[in-house]
Amino acid sequence: MSKSDNLESRCIEHAVEEFTKGGLYCSEAILKAFSESYDLGLTPELYKIATAFGVGLGGAKCCCGCVTGSAIVLSLVTGRNTAVESEDLAFSVSSQLHDEFKKRFKATCCRVLTSKVEWLSPEHLEQCACYVRGAAEITTDILKTKLNKNPNPVNKG
Repeated sequence: MSKSDNLESRCIEHAVEEFTKGGLYCSEAILKAFSESYDLGLTPELYKIATAFGVGLGGAKCCCGCVTGSAIVLSLVTGRNTAVESEDLAFSVSSQLHDEFKKRFKATCCRVLTSKVEWLSPEHLEQCACYVRGAAEITTDILKTKLNKNPNPVNKG
């Protein structure tokens, strides 16, 4: 395992831990872990941008927070600041994230993904931890293969 692979694994595990032990929503856990591991320039105060995406958009159980949290990460890397800049890369990688997550888990809707478990039961949290891990793996792969971006070894993750 290369040093980069080890740092990527630590980032993924950091996201899972922030969700399972840190009490963060999936969207928040992914943003925090990737921000810290990939030096995305966010202060802890800015992690709040992921809160409303928890529980599938503010409790609506619509789009899974793992997907939206990962989309925020990818947008921080590829997004634009002005209307004259292209959105093509951001759209391409977020579409890839969506498609890979759906291929792996058969849905991107929180309500569908969690339909067979009781909400907040140990089974629910274990299942969602798998989604956090999967979204983090997909995001890590996109960052590495499509964007040539690796974790920063001086940051925790």
